[in-house]
Amino acid sequence: MLSVSVIIVSYKVRYYIEQCLNSVLRSVPDAQILVVDNKSDDGSVEYLRDKFPQAEIIANDFNAGFGKANNMALAKAMGRYVLFLNPDTVVAERTIPGCIGYMDEHPEVGAVGVRMQYGNGRFALESRRSLPTPSVSFWHMTGLGKLFPGSKVFGKYHCTYFNKDMECQIDVVSGAYMFVRREALDKVGGFDEAFFMYGEDIDLSYRILQAGYQNRYLPLPIVHYKGESTNKTSYRYAKVFYDAMLIFFNKHFKRYSRLLELLVRLVLGFRKVGTFIGQNIHAHSRMLADYTEDCLYVGRKETFAHVESLIKNSIYLRNLQLVEGADDVGSALHGRIGPEVKAIVFDTDAFSYDAILYWMYGRASEGKHYTMGLYSAGTGHLITEDEVI
Repeated sequence: MLSVSVIIVSYKVRYYIEQCLNSVLRSVPDAQILVVDNKSDDGSVEYLRDKFPQAEIIANDFNAGFGKANNMALAKAMGRYVLFLNPDTVVAERTIPGCIGYMDEHPEVGAVGVRMQYGNGRFALESRRSLPTPSVSFWHMTGLGKLFPGSKVFGKYHCTYFNKDMECQIDVVSGAYMFVRREALDKVGGFDEAFFMYGEDIDLSYRILQAGYQNRYLPLPIVHYKGESTNKTSYRYAKVFYDAMLIFFNKHFKRYSRLLELLVRLVLGFRKVGTFIGQNIHAHSRMLADYTEDCLYVGRKETFAHVESLIKNSIYLRNLQLVEGADDVGSALHGRIGPEVKAIVFDTDAFSYDAILYWMYGRASEGKHYTMGLYSAGTGHLITEDEVI
């Protein structure tokens, strides 16, 4: 039986998913790969079929949403483990094998999540979450979780009282990287299709717990570009997100009281409008600000000319410095990063994803945050969190 089936739902992110699949194939070359495209209009289906003949591409003629699309692929999955993976992610070589080995040794665990980090190396808080019960959600929404991250009461939403570099038990595994035992899915079913997008990972995690399994966090790394295919400045985003929270509440906690339900509806309504306004203010400020950054490229000398030509077309990267190096990121960059450098582009054929992600995370832990760029001579693209060139 296959070890793992990797399921990815795609929507207008063909270059990001190409990078994602390249990293997956380095990690588990023999994985069953199932990609569900939700009617992208950017040529994704034809592009992916040409680039990845080993993957099964399911092309929808409508946008089925996240949960329904995943369930379509789940019906074809043959692995003893199933990895639900976002297309805007990069997986380190050791991450998926590490999850397989851990789950093989811990039959009591139904699902695991991993250490997600953003494109600048920062730890993503949603890597570890508790169930959003009314009390947990209340302390989170008041902001007390940020003020007292070490508190097991106030910091429970994101489990901030746990060391992020240590394995720990959690309630909710993020749908961006959700590694699930197939046996558990056979017991509880797939995603609840009442959730179009957002919230379905919380619901599935909860049902896995209710079936008697545990959910765990493992400090194995991935990069999550955080919703590359989502327009977070639209009212629809805010509405879908908070309506999903209401669906979850009504499904699992509505029994508490009618008054509590009315209070939850009121709070979520305010959050919905507040999120929409806040995201638009942030987007407007980004348009007015100068986000260009001096950058450094580290990789093979024969790639220098192509990278230089790509950087000339970048909106954000400027003043390119070139450094020759391979294998060991730390050695290649030692003493080469000046104070003006704010972005570092890595040659993914010269360095492993493991080496790149661990180096970025280590610098972020020291308070040094660089925009990460990944260049592949095989694809001919340079990708950052903000652009594909």
